[in-house]
Amino acid sequence: MEKDIITSIGIEECMKRLMKQRFKYLMAILLILAITASSGLLLRQSIRDTREKEAENILFYYREKILLQMQGTMNEANALARTAYVMEKKQIDPSDWFHTAAEPLLKREEVRLVCLFKGDVMASALPQDKFGNLVGRDLQEFSYIYTLAKVVKDLVVEGPVLLENGTGQEEVFLFLQPILMEDAYMGLVAVALDKDYVFGQMGLDELYAKGYDYELWRVEPQNGNKEVIAGSRTDTDFSQAQKTNFYLPTEWTLSIQPADGWLSSGQRLGLSLLCVLLAAFLLLMARLIYRNTVLNRTMRKTDYEDKDTGLYNRKGFTAALDGWLSDTGTDVMLFYFSIEGYTQAIRLIGPEEEAAFLKNIRPRMDDYIHSPYIAGRLDAGGYVVAVQEKMEEQQREDFAKGLSLELLMQVRIDGEKSFLMARYQYAVCRPGSGGAEEELSKLICAYYHRVDQESPIRKLTEKCRQLIEGKNDVTFDEYTDMDMMELSKTFNQYRKQVEQLAYTDPMFHVGNRPKFLRDANMLISYDKKRRFSLYCLDICSFSQYNELFSANIGDEILHEVLRRLSRPFGAYVYRINGDVFLGVSLSNEGAESFVLRLQKLFAVPIMVGSLSFPLQVRIAACLYPEHGETPGTLLDHIQSALRFAKESDQLIAIYNERLEEIIRTEADILRRMKEAIGNGTLEVWYQPIMLLEEGRYRAAEALVRLPDGKGGYFSAGQVISLAERNGIVEELGDYVLTKACAFMKEQGDRLGVQRIGINLSVQQLLLDNSAGHLLELIRSTGVDLNRITLEITESILIQSIDRASKTLEKLRQAGAHIALDDFGVGYSSLNYLSNLPVDIIKIDRSLTQQILTQPKQYKLLKTIVDMASINGLVVVAEGVETEAEQKAIAASGLQYIQGYYYARPMSDEKLMQSLQD
Repeated sequence: MEKDIITSIGIEECMKRLMKQRFKYLMAILLILAITASSGLLLRQSIRDTREKEAENILFYYREKILLQMQGTMNEANALARTAYVMEKKQIDPSDWFHTAAEPLLKREEVRLVCLFKGDVMASALPQDKFGNLVGRDLQEFSYIYTLAKVVKDLVVEGPVLLENGTGQEEVFLFLQPILMEDAYMGLVAVALDKDYVFGQMGLDELYAKGYDYELWRVEPQNGNKEVIAGSRTDTDFSQAQKTNFYLPTEWTLSIQPADGWLSSGQRLGLSLLCVLLAAFLLLMARLIYRNTVLNRTMRKTDYEDKDTGLYNRKGFTAALDGWLSDTGTDVMLFYFSIEGYTQAIRLIGPEEEAAFLKNIRPRMDDYIHSPYIAGRLDAGGYVVAVQEKMEEQQREDFAKGLSLELLMQVRIDGEKSFLMARYQYAVCRPGSGGAEEELSKLICAYYHRVDQESPIRKLTEKCRQLIEGKNDVTFDEYTDMDMMELSKTFNQYRKQVEQLAYTDPMFHVGNRPKFLRDANMLISYDKKRRFSLYCLDICSFSQYNELFSANIGDEILHEVLRRLSRPFGAYVYRINGDVFLGVSLSNEGAESFVLRLQKLFAVPIMVGSLSFPLQVRIAACLYPEHGETPGTLLDHIQSALRFAKESDQLIAIYNERLEEIIRTEADILRRMKEAIGNGTLEVWYQPIMLLEEGRYRAAEALVRLPDGKGGYFSAGQVISLAERNGIVEELGDYVLTKACAFMKEQGDRLGVQRIGINLSVQQLLLDNSAGHLLELIRSTGVDLNRITLEITESILIQSIDRASKTLEKLRQAGAHIALDDFGVGYSSLNYLSNLPVDIIKIDRSLTQQILTQPKQYKLLKTIVDMASINGLVVVAEGVETEAEQKAIAASGLQYIQGYYYARPMSDEKLMQSLQD
């Protein structure tokens, strides 16, 4: 049975080869026929072109001859017209001279009529016995050609036309010559010549004698019809004839063509014989070339081919690759494969199994590679493949990996199945960079250099590291070394546990952020049209449970939160941050309804032992694909919604157009801020501060202003908040600090400003060596440190008082002043004023606004001023807008007032103008 199958396969292969060979023969014959036909057509066209050129020359000769005869030799009317012109000038009556002048003409046999028009009236017509009755008739009573001659004022020839006389009719040619005096029409002379005489003068019969059919015709001016004047044969088609035109003044056309056609029968026969001979010659040459090709191929096959695989050997491969590079001139992808442990394995499996493996390599490559390629076997386990296809880096990697699997060798050693893998190296082979042998040598050298640098242990270590980083496409290769093979198998068995560590929260055994990204990617790739909802839940003020009780209590609360979330979300629950959770819902329930259901889940307090903990949760939601088409985009949007809920003190935030507009606005602010800082165009404004004792502006506060592109400015608080959230507040703060210090250095003395205040962010204070960095920036401008006041808000200072105090103390010791901004909001304890590293306190507007309506607030203000005086602190009141507020605050004894009552923030130019005025 197996032999029958092998036999049928062999027959099928032979039939395929035979059909392929016959197809080549057929294509060669068709090519030869095409060349022969093309050559015959070109030769035929050449003969025709030659004969047409001869015809053109003949036409030129006859056209000139006819024109010369018509306008010169046969135009007897011209001499009479000149005589009439002279007689007219002498005012001699035609009856006295015309008969005498025309008499010699009338004696000629071919002349049939001679007449004279004076103006539009025929004055004389000869012979009188035949045409005397025409005298006195008007020009319009005759043929249209008489009028035509008058109009064109030039010779008009017409014929053949019928001329009526007393005895009958005869065909003649009319020659009408107008009599002109200073280009004015005075009359005309008409002479009629016999038709046969005119034809004889043209000599058209000579054309027929030379072997040409001819046709002389003109276009009838009155109706546009074709009027044949003379022709060799009436049944001849002149559509392919050569033509020439001339005007008398009507358009005349002379057409000629060979009587036996442009190609004679003899020429056709000779051309056919020539084509047959050419075809026979080409067939003979094709046969000789084919036999020579087969012979050369046979000779090259033994020299260039590997007999075991049917692939090229090294010499054949490099020759074929050189041919590719020189013929195509395009890049070639070059791949080298080496089967590890091949030499040792074939000693154990025997020659028969090796031969079967080698014989199957070429068919495997043909099945896998779909682009034009050449392949060679360089040594026992080494192969090289060149592919004519443009590939990106990842495509080259995928191609090499796939072909290495095709070259996988399965062996059985000591009863155990093993696999020999093919390692690979690839490169781009560019024309002109070197010969094929040079490129191949460089590729093999690169392969062994990489192999030397890599060890199995190192590769296993790298793959384990990739698993830890969360990659899910890591595979552990098999090795010929038995110990390495066993280690690889062990790692493969342990792989799932490593993935579990990469995608699971170790404390609560739920998915983490990478797990959400992977699961969402799988949902989207499985069905992009399937909708799902994403919900983010944050426990409000969760840190207080850990601080007030213990971390174990906090963990128990989170465990219960996860148990409750698993009801609506199932396995799609993720912990992405301490007390922030994500959930994916595949139901079609509306987001508003689903959020309310989540809130009900946490309406009941959580019990931990005997303790009861009521939770307040903040929930954000967004939808796929409405609010994002990738997991990363969805996560960014839902975190933006949650942040918006926190900032606006809301418990629910569903991502919508308003949130999207906020996000776009924030992105626009960030972009504009980065560009303005980079370009040095970010504006720094200044609000002057009044020293009450002197009644002059002795200080100012620097404030950042970012134009919104619409003629206005973004909120300074929004700009600073975005800078803090996006990690560029240090860059922003350094910019404002440098600008303000430089302004103080250049304009401070001129404007009478003693100090300038600059706000600092807590992020600037908490950086390593922040004091040294800030002092370096200030000193780089050359300004005196004693004239710089660095302002920090009270709430930020209290939150980071230990670390911030050390930085502020270094700044104070260097000479800078420290101001506590927004005093009176939040913490505001008068008892710790003496312990803070500050020189100035700035009363917040929320306190100054209440001093007129709440006596207690005014007493508090006076107390703050007194306590500050005891501690040697300067007090500044912010946000003073009315005169009543100004008088009350001034009476409290503080030193400085800042607010719209005195001045709004303004640009540096306006500040200079205002203070100098």
